[in-house]
Amino acid sequence: MTVQNKYWCFCNHRPGSYGESDWDTSTILNRGQYYFKESERNRSYIKLGDQVLLREYGNGIWGTCKIAGDWVEDDSAIAKHELKAGWFPISEIESWDSALPYEVIKSELSNQDHRSRIIRLKERDWDNVHFAFKIYRNLGFGSTDGNFFILESGLEEAVKANLNQIGLSLADDAIQQQCQLGLGAGRTDLICRDNDGNFVVLELKAVHSSDGVVGAK
Repeated sequence: MTVQNKYWCFCNHRPGSYGESDWDTSTILNRGQYYFKESERNRSYIKLGDQVLLREYGNGIWGTCKIAGDWVEDDSAIAKHELKAGWFPISEIESWDSALPYEVIKSELSNQDHRSRIIRLKERDWDNVHFAFKIYRNLGFGSTDGNFFILESGLEEAVKANLNQIGLSLADDAIQQQCQLGLGAGRTDLICRDNDGNFVVLELKAVHSSDGVVGAK
């Protein structure tokens, strides 16, 4: 009989939170050993071959790994940490170039437990997280340094969907949205009309910029 692999989300604090101890994310990744208390909820259900989403508290889901072996008891845990502990060997560690914010996917998960270190998931959760991350990246969201920011491509899509809130609408289809205006400041981002039919050019910037982007002298 084929044993079906299970899906989990392992949660930990950001690298460096525990120094160079067994618990720290950096140590876990370097050793390929995910460290837990022996009494951690759900720990005893984890088996070889199970798939794991990696989450950082306060940030989001940032990668995946696979359980590569059975639970290994740390014989020195009581001396070091005053409790029984050990680790699961992990392999196939995939670290994404940015984290998917937990709040983006939380409502879609079958398990709403956001505090435990080991959270049991379903296969559809695994698929939903990967799909959400793909959309998140394709829209230009994310950062390689762990800080949330929005690329202009993502910002443009967000602005388009909410133009009515600032009394604007996209210019008609006969108007080329991105064109060279000859201002010496590059191409336009969005050409709109206000409620009186006047043209309004929106220049979108994901970061603070100078007046030069609108041709100011």
